[in-house]
Amino acid sequence: MLGGDKCVCVVFAVNVPTVSFGLALGWVSLASGESGDGAAGAVVAAVTTFAASLLGVPLSAHALTYGRKFAVIATSATFVACWALKLWGGAWCVLAARVAAGLGAAATWGQAPLLAQEMCSAGWRGAAAAALVPAHNLGVLLMYLAAQARLPHATVLWWCLGLSVVHCFAFLLMPESPAFLAASGKLDDAERALRWLRGAPAAATLRDELASLPAPDTDGSSWYALAKDMMSDNCRRRAFLIGGFAVVGQEMCGVLALLQYAERVFLLVQDAGGDGTRSGTLAAINVTLAVSAEPVLVSPAGHAVILGAVQLAASIAGLYLVERLGRRPMIVWSGVTTGLGLALGAALLPLRPLAVLGGVAPAGLALAAAVAADSVGLQPAPYALLADMFNYKYRGCAVLLVTAAGCVANALEAAAFPLAAALGGLRGALALAAALTLAYAGAAHCLVPETRRRTPLQIYAALCPSNSDKQTHRRILARFNIFRLKDTTGNSSIEKGEGYMNGDIDSKVKKMNKEHDANVKKVKEDAKAKGDGCGVAGRGAADCVVSVLGAGGGAGADSTDL
Repeated sequence: MLGGDKCVCVVFAVNVPTVSFGLALGWVSLASGESGDGAAGAVVAAVTTFAASLLGVPLSAHALTYGRKFAVIATSATFVACWALKLWGGAWCVLAARVAAGLGAAATWGQAPLLAQEMCSAGWRGAAAAALVPAHNLGVLLMYLAAQARLPHATVLWWCLGLSVVHCFAFLLMPESPAFLAASGKLDDAERALRWLRGAPAAATLRDELASLPAPDTDGSSWYALAKDMMSDNCRRRAFLIGGFAVVGQEMCGVLALLQYAERVFLLVQDAGGDGTRSGTLAAINVTLAVSAEPVLVSPAGHAVILGAVQLAASIAGLYLVERLGRRPMIVWSGVTTGLGLALGAALLPLRPLAVLGGVAPAGLALAAAVAADSVGLQPAPYALLADMFNYKYRGCAVLLVTAAGCVANALEAAAFPLAAALGGLRGALALAAALTLAYAGAAHCLVPETRRRTPLQIYAALCPSNSDKQTHRRILARFNIFRLKDTTGNSSIEKGEGYMNGDIDSKVKKMNKEHDANVKKVKEDAKAKGDGCGVAGRGAADCVVSVLGAGGGAGADSTDL
């Protein structure tokens, strides 16, 4: 199997729990009927899942310390518990199942971009990190299809349970993350895992990737210490805030709530006194789901299937565009398009379905366009951008912290959108969502840098140009890479040995640099005394000077690009 094929398999395997969360979200929002006919039940169902995900963030962080494989399997295990509890039945079991789904949600949205970034080659990383979005949308669409087909609930639950159980065992066959193995000091295992993931790469390419893996972590820093260290540096702190803004902001645009509640959200308006008539509520539902050829809702699941299909197709297209066009343009232009679509939907809301449009309401088409624009750019690009901004040491911490903030944003949106619709009507809720989305796009245009195919140091140089010449960000510790031994009398590189050891910027930077300078000076003096330079065979290792990559502050070098 070629490296690209294996990359696709890895991304798919990593995102199976994300599909499971999409199934759980689709089940709560449309298919199960667990929340009954009341308005409060639908809100509680959604808020419970998102609120529980806050607890899932520290649990996911703890699981990651045991390995990426373990964390993914543990995430699937939470969905095994979710579907098993739903099969068991009962009010308390349903509540516990929603909590389990929330725990799994935090893990999926935190782990999937992290693992994709670590296990895929440079040309795939952006799309791989963003693949969780179409995976989630696929799960939602599958559940909508099950509801449209009127499959028995028990049948649907058994299929969902089977998917999670099979994934728990199948993922045992996947390799561990090479970056995690390298950081754990298992260099031989890291090389074997990298060879498997890349297929049969050229020797030079493999050496370069091995050299870019992180150094063994001897400190064993806690997540709290990592977060404190990350926030203590001005450029990393700014990158974290901008990346967090990009991810959390797109969660608050209103499209999630529109799809989360599907046919129920406007029944909440009626219960709160919004429209006052059953027919008015049904007409509003028909407009929002955008797909009916009749002025009266016939099948809510059928309408949601169309929106779900549009969302999935757009998010798949986004995987290509996020690498082709870049992160920043996708965020800005998708935000503008989504905001305009929501605003147009609010403006066209009073218009009835037109025969020239096949019976589809004009406002419905505008909202469908907003959903498509959100899926093609606003959903995938921020996650790719966030993963680009940090090296291995800080990436997991940053992603999980932003995931926690995203969970809060999701819970607030799930509660606030029905309230806005009840107080200001459907038009007011859509207008508010449009204003927030357009404001987000404008702020992203001013704040967000382009990160596609850039190292974290290059991104920091763009974010903090005034600090780009400071040693904190410019000087990379000595990278001892015995794949590249430099001749002291020339510029040739000699390939020799296996393995590597590289450094990373940490609190011991001055001490390590001082020790390195002393070692290099001693080696040079020994080589000068012998007078014969460095040879390939028959000459002592003391005659060789280990290449120091990035010494002096090359902005393009980063010892932990992965």
